[in-house]
Amino acid sequence: MPARSAWWRALAICAIAALVVFVRLRLLQIPLERDEGEYAYSGQLMLEGIPPYQLAWNMKLPGTYGAYAAMMALFGQSIGGIHLGFLLANLGALALLFFIARRLTGEWGAVMACAAYGLLSLSPGVLGLAGHATHLVTLAALGGFLLLLRAREKGGGAGLFWSGFCFGLGFLCKQPGLYFGMFGFCLVLRDAARTRPVAWRKVLRNTGLFSAGLVLPFALTCLILWRLGTFQQFWFWTFTYAKVHAGILNGEMAWGQFRDFLGSSGWVKWSLPWAGIGLVCVLAKKDNADRKFILTTLLGFSLLAFAAAFYFSRHYFIVMLPVVSLLIAIAVTTAAQALAGARLAMARLAPAIVFVAAGAGFIVNNRAVWFQMSPEEVCRAVYGRNPFVESVEIGRYLKEHTAPDARIAVIGSEPQIYFYAHRHSASGFIYMYDLVQLHRYAGQFQRDMIREIEAARPQYLVMVLVSSSWSDWPGADTTLKEWGGRYTRQFYERTGSVYIYPERSDYVWGAASLVERNDTAFIMDVYQRKEKL
Repeated sequence: MPARSAWWRALAICAIAALVVFVRLRLLQIPLERDEGEYAYSGQLMLEGIPPYQLAWNMKLPGTYGAYAAMMALFGQSIGGIHLGFLLANLGALALLFFIARRLTGEWGAVMACAAYGLLSLSPGVLGLAGHATHLVTLAALGGFLLLLRAREKGGGAGLFWSGFCFGLGFLCKQPGLYFGMFGFCLVLRDAARTRPVAWRKVLRNTGLFSAGLVLPFALTCLILWRLGTFQQFWFWTFTYAKVHAGILNGEMAWGQFRDFLGSSGWVKWSLPWAGIGLVCVLAKKDNADRKFILTTLLGFSLLAFAAAFYFSRHYFIVMLPVVSLLIAIAVTTAAQALAGARLAMARLAPAIVFVAAGAGFIVNNRAVWFQMSPEEVCRAVYGRNPFVESVEIGRYLKEHTAPDARIAVIGSEPQIYFYAHRHSASGFIYMYDLVQLHRYAGQFQRDMIREIEAARPQYLVMVLVSSSWSDWPGADTTLKEWGGRYTRQFYERTGSVYIYPERSDYVWGAASLVERNDTAFIMDVYQRKEKL
C-alpha cells in the first residue's frame, strides 16, 4: 500500500508539472507587457556592456535585470527566450515548494500544495504568464526557506549563510523581497534563543552568518555599480525617489487599489478563504508549535510583501502563493485526518474530492486562456487595449528603418518597444507614470526628459496616445504633453499610425498615416525626424 500511494503521488506531481510545461510552452510567444519590457530592455543593455541605471531609470533593484540578461544569454533575446526562462523558474519554484511542504504538511500535503501553486501561478488573475519580478522573488525566497529548514535539521553554519544569500537575491530582484529575509531572520533568531539559559554566542553566530549571506548580494551590487559609475543614479531611483513614490497614496486610494485587485483577480481570490481555513487548523492544533510559528510568521511577512506601499497590483500576489498553497494543503489534510475514521469511504475521501473538484473548476475557468486562445488573443484578453501586441510590430518597423546606433524616443510607458527595436532610448525616462503623479520631482522629471530628447535628436519618436500608458493624476503637470505636440510638429513627420480597437488593430504606414481617424482614442503614432533638420 505505501508503494502504491507513492506511485500515485509521483503521478500527481508529474501531471502538475506537465500542465505547467504545456501551458507555458503553448503561450511562449505572448507579447511582453510593460514590466517585462523594462526588464528585457535593461537586460539587453547589460548584455551590451551597459550597466543598469545608465540609459534607463526605474525604482526596481537590478536583480531582475540580471536574471533577464542571463535568460537571454542562454535562450536568446526574444519573447520566447524570456518566457522559456520563466518556465524553468516556475518549475524550480514548484520543486522547492514540494520539499518544503513535505516537511510541513506531509507527503500528500506536498502534492496538494504544488497543485495549488501550479494552478494559481499560471492564472491570469495574478498575471502569472508574464515574466514578473515576483516570480523570481518567490523562487529565491523558497530556495532560502528550504536551505534554512535543512540547516535547522543538520545544524550547519554554511547552510545558514547560503539561506541568507538566497533571501538576499530575492530582495535584489524586488524591494519587498526583503520581508522574506526578515522571516528567515526571525526563524534563525528564535531557534538560537530557545535554549535556557540563552546561549548568546550561538545567537550571535547564527544570526551573524545568516545576516552576512542576506546582505552580501546587495553589498556586491553596490560595489559593482560604484565601480561602473552608476551608483548615484541607482541610489536615487531605488531608495531616495522610491520612498517618495511609496508615500503618495492616501488611505482611500490604497483601498481602491485593493478593491481593484479583488475585482480583477478572478478565481484567485477564492484561494484566500481556503487558506483562512488552513490557518485556523494550524492555530487550533495545540501540538507542533514549531510549524505554527513558521507558518504564521511566513504568512505575516508574505502579507507585508504583497501590501508593500499599498500598491495591490495583481502580480504582487504571486509572493503570497507559497504560503497560501501551504495553508490550503493543511486545510485539506486536516479535514482528511478528521474524517479518517468515518465508516463511509465517500466521507473519508470527501476532502480530496472537494480539492480535486476545485482544481478542475479552476482549470475549466481558465480553459480559454490556457488551451484555446492564441498568444496574441490571450494578451488582448488579459490586458485589454494596452498596446502590447502592437509594440511588437512597431519595434520591428523601427529596427528595419534605423541603423544599430540610432536613438529613438517613446513618449509613453512602453519600454518593450526599445527591446524589440534593439535601439537605445533617447531619454532615461522609460515610464511616464513618475512624471504625471503629484510629488516634488514630477516637474523636474518632465523638464529633464524634454532636455534629453532635444539633445539626443532621436531619429524616430513614438507618441503613445493610450490612457493606461500615462495614468495621469488629476492636476498633474502637462508640460511634457504640450511640448510633445509642438516638438513633433516642428521637427518630425508622421510615418505610421496604429489604431487600437477592442478586438483588432489597424497598422497604417507611409503617406496613408497622415489621414487621421476619429473612431478610437487608442492610438500610437510613429514619427521620423525631418531630413532638412
